[in-house]
Amino acid sequence: MDKKTVSLVLSSGGARGLTHIGAIEALLENGFVIGSVAGTSMGALVGGVYASGNLPAFKEFITSLNKVDVLRLMDLSINKKGIIKGEKVFTEMKKFVADINIEDLPIPYTAIATDLTFHREVIFNHGCLLDAIRASVAVPTVLLPFNHEQSILVDGGIVNPLPLNRVNRRAGDLLVAINVNAPRTTALLADKSKEKKSYKKLLNLVNRNWNNLLHEKPKRTIDAGFFDILSGSIEMMQHKLTEYALHEMKPDMMVNIPVNSADMFEFYKADELIKAGYEKMTEELKNFENHKPMASHMVEEWHI
Repeated sequence: MDKKTVSLVLSSGGARGLTHIGAIEALLENGFVIGSVAGTSMGALVGGVYASGNLPAFKEFITSLNKVDVLRLMDLSINKKGIIKGEKVFTEMKKFVADINIEDLPIPYTAIATDLTFHREVIFNHGCLLDAIRASVAVPTVLLPFNHEQSILVDGGIVNPLPLNRVNRRAGDLLVAINVNAPRTTALLADKSKEKKSYKKLLNLVNRNWNNLLHEKPKRTIDAGFFDILSGSIEMMQHKLTEYALHEMKPDMMVNIPVNSADMFEFYKADELIKAGYEKMTEELKNFENHKPMASHMVEEWHI
């Protein structure tokens, strides 16, 4: 396969965004050159780490984390601004994100955030790289918002979870997208591991603390708590926005990862998720090489 330049788009999606790492590895191993990258939320983080030249070190770090490590980094603090402070996470991220301005990176880079003050999409393609990533990943009510100039910035997935229209394009390049918010699939069996049970216990604790904080006493028992409703709503919103983005602009190659591959904070699944990204991208590259139709895009309805 001849070398081709790729304009790479990486979606939001919490821990599922670790699949971006494997997908990038597959592209590079198959002789593709990443000429530019745009990402939202976790896609902005992985894209920024790659552009900084630190993806191998970040992969080594993230795959070394166990359940206890993940909980420690989450730095839980239940309050009305957010569940997770984020200081511990971003102290670690500084090890892998270069202390550099975006315009000084070796390739064009774009991160997307949402401005709650002026109700607009914020496109970071210059300025401090770490600030851009910090703003892009600030999931509302989960991570504390990022104050930037006169604006309160939160997760870019609210406005543009798959920023196909924001990546820097070059003549003759290939537009490649990795979407980790694809429709659910029944092929993924329920995770009954000890790690998953512990994760569910943590979410139940968060749900109870939020109810106490908001002085809410449910009149009836429901299966879904505050965090379940929040994450489900964000997933649905991102799915519909991604569907619209794909209607407006179709990539040359696309990898779809089902939204039920992992929950937002299941970073202890790093090995599994990175492998999935590598395998899915490898499969898509074979289709591309053989001139087969691209893997099916988003479907019209959200299947549960």
